[in-house]
Amino acid sequence: MLTVLIPAVAVFLFLASIGISRPRKMKLSTWCWIYIVIAVMFDVFTVVAVLLQNSQLIEILLGVAAGSATSLAYHVWKDMREMGNEHQHGN
Repeated sequence: MLTVLIPAVAVFLFLASIGISRPRKMKLSTWCWIYIVIAVMFDVFTVVAVLLQNSQLIEILLGVAAGSATSLAYHVWKDMREMGNEHQHGN
């Protein structure tokens, strides 16, 4: 359980710290590269975990995926809320 929960919370907090929706205190290109590196590393680790059939690494990656999905859901929710505010103000 902890091998899934800890990575999920860690990834969510890391993405929140750099800005889930918009970069915080960094250039947009740096922010984008961080997201790209995270995605590619996740893919590489997933291939390795499946090839080695390493159940602990698979559980950790499941947690990372959950944290990433939660971050994406938060990002979309925040954007939808901003769009709703724009429509209410007539923009």
